[in-house]
Formats: sequence, structure tokens, C-alpha cells
Amino acid sequence: YAEGVDLTEPLLEKDPTEVGEDLQKRGTAVYVALRLNSAQANIKLSNWLQCIEHASKVLLIEKDNTKALYRRASGALQLDTEGRLEEARSDLSRLIQLEPANREAREMLVKAKERLKDRPNERLSAAMKGGLYQEQHKKLGKLQAAYEEEVKRLKEKGEAEISFEDFAKKAKEKEEELEKKQKEEAQKRREEEQQKEEARQLEEVNQRRSGENLPPLSLEEWRAEMKASAEKKRREEVVKMDEAELDEEDKKLLKETKEKGYYHGRLGTVLSDAAPKPQLVTETEKEDSPKVGSQWNQAGTWEEKDASSWAQERLSAWLSDACVSGSNVTLPAGSGEVTAKITKVKSIKGEAHIVYVRKQPRHGFHYEAELSFSMNLGEDKFSGTLSLPEIMDAMAPAELRVDARWKGSG
Repeated sequence: YAEGVDLTEPLLEKDPTEVGEDLQKRGTAVYVALRLNSAQANIKLSNWLQCIEHASKVLLIEKDNTKALYRRASGALQLDTEGRLEEARSDLSRLIQLEPANREAREMLVKAKERLKDRPNERLSAAMKGGLYQEQHKKLGKLQAAYEEEVKRLKEKGEAEISFEDFAKKAKEKEEELEKKQKEEAQKRREEEQQKEEARQLEEVNQRRSGENLPPLSLEEWRAEMKASAEKKRREEVVKMDEAELDEEDKKLLKETKEKGYYHGRLGTVLSDAAPKPQLVTETEKEDSPKVGSQWNQAGTWEEKDASSWAQERLSAWLSDACVSGSNVTLPAGSGEVTAKITKVKSIKGEAHIVYVRKQPRHGFHYEAELSFSMNLGEDKFSGTLSLPEIMDAMAPAELRVDARWKGSG
């Protein structure tokens, strides 16, 4: 495998016009296969770091390669560090999105989360132990020292003194201005890099079109084609499931669907004359019918309902009401009262659905949320942002990952 990688890797770095686009594509396919095989071989040899390295090389080329995601996660799970466990969790979450029926990936994801649960997020751990509390006091101490230096400087020059509140306000404005400038510069760099990449891709397309005696495309025309192509691919994309990973009930359903040749779902498409036709339902029949799914689903086929809006509203309401308090909490400065509450639900993104399989509902959801919070620690007040990157049906509430960012004190 190593010799094959050494032979094919240089092809990836060459210009397609130099070696030929077809040859480069075939070379890339061989390179990916060699890297994947090397990763699998290193799993058998328990060479976890080498396995991760080979799989990572593939993901640089094909970010959604399911075999590479699985093998890198397999290697990362064997390494007892929080960073590697996070890497495994991320890879497995993406793999499950691509292959919802992959049970082994789901089981591995549960293991990764359990091990991460034993190694709490360092920032949250610091907050619970007073680390972030102490950090805020340290920041205040530095600000106080800077204020005293400024007062001394103004006094020596015979200028009017400035209050601590005004000094702190100016310092915060200066910090925000610097942060804004850094963000603008980073955005400008990203835009420049994107423009360069677009120019490179457009040049390659026009070189190919020239060889086919076709007129060159302008940047706007190329962008329109790329957008149309991406939209077409999105519409045609389907989730492919390996039947070996399906249980007996799902296999039976799949077989029935293939034999009948119809599909009922949110697309509203009926592809066969053998599909059941809508019928008038009497009041008596309504009472006798099970309250599951729609009338289209009474034949025991497949139906999916979008519940995203409802779930988002309920989730937003629950999170808005979240609060916690304690009257005798141990702090670095001594025991005291602590209260914390969510002040604003900044954003909630994701989707939820109900899938009826043989009249049995299966619920699924995957959201991410960003919340503003305030906290009173004794006489000190703090605020910040909580990020919940994975609110999903496969995760118990106790396993939720929460990232905290502090804005400061006031």
C-alpha cells in the first residue's frame, strides 16, 4: 500500500492539463482506495495514529467518505484523549447523517459520548470548580491596575481624572473595535481566497470547453451553472442503506415496497396503478381507524411528516424558561447564593420528523441552539453565551454537550 501511495500521490499535485483529467481522476480513485486499505490494515495492527492519518488524507479529498469517517473514528476511539474522542464523536455524527441505518456507527457514537462524559468539557469543569469565576476576577484585577496607572498618568499631567466606569467602557469599546477589525480582515481574506479558487476552477472549465470547441464561460455564467448543478444534485440525492444493516421488519417493508412499486411520503408521489386509491371514510370507520399517520398510511407503508416548526417552537419555549439557583454554593471567596437563567434564545437551527413504518411512529430530531444567559455569583454578575451543538434524539439530556463563552462582568 505504501508503494502505491508514493506512486499515486504526485498525480494529485499536478495540473490536469499536464497529465490528463481522466488519468488524474483514475489516479485519485486508486490513491483513495490505497489510503482506505492502509487505514483498515492499521486497525488490524492496532496502529491507531497511522489509521487516523490515512483516513484523514482521504477526508481531505472526499469530506463525506463514509469508510474514512468510520475508520478514523475507530482509531480515535482507541486513544484516551478528549481531543481524539471529540474527533470520533464528530466523525460518527456526520456518518450517521449520511447513513442513518448504520447501527454500528450509532453504537460507537454512544460509546464516544459516554467516554467524553467521564472527561467533562474543560471549560464547564472550570466553571463548576470556580475556574472561570477566578478568571473573571483576574480580568477585573488587570483592569483595575490599568485604571490606577491611567489615574496616575492623568494626575502627573494635571488633567482631569476619569471614573472607573468610563475607563472600563472605553477599554471595552477599544477591545470590541479590535475584534471587529480582526473579523473584517479574516472575512476579507476568505473572500479573496474564494475569488482565487473560483478563478482557478473557471480557468480549468474554459480550458476543457476550448478542447471541445465550446465558447468560454463568464464568471457569472459559470456560477449560475454551478448553482444549477448543485441544486440538481441535492434534489436527486437519496440515502442509500445496506440491506445487511436492516432488521427483519425493515427488510420486509423494503421488499413489499419494491413489489408494489409505489411510495407514499412527503413527495406525494404514487408510481404504480397498484397503489391504494383515496376513499371516502365514514364516521364509523374514522372511529375504528388507529390514530396513527394519515389515511394514505393505513395500508402499512412508509410515511414521513415534517415536525420541524412545531419542535422548534416547543424547544424555544422550554429553553427560554430554563433557570437554576442555589442558596449555599461553595465559591472561591466563600459560600453564597448563585442564580442563573436563560435571557434569550438567540438561534435554533435543525429539523424534526415523524416517520411511520408499518403504522408505528418513529421520532427523530437534530437541532443546534445558541442561548444568552446571565449569572449572579454572590454580588458579582456575569453574562455570556451557551452553545448546544447537538440536541438530537440519539442523545440523552444528561449527555448534552454545552459550550460556554463569557462576555465579562458588570
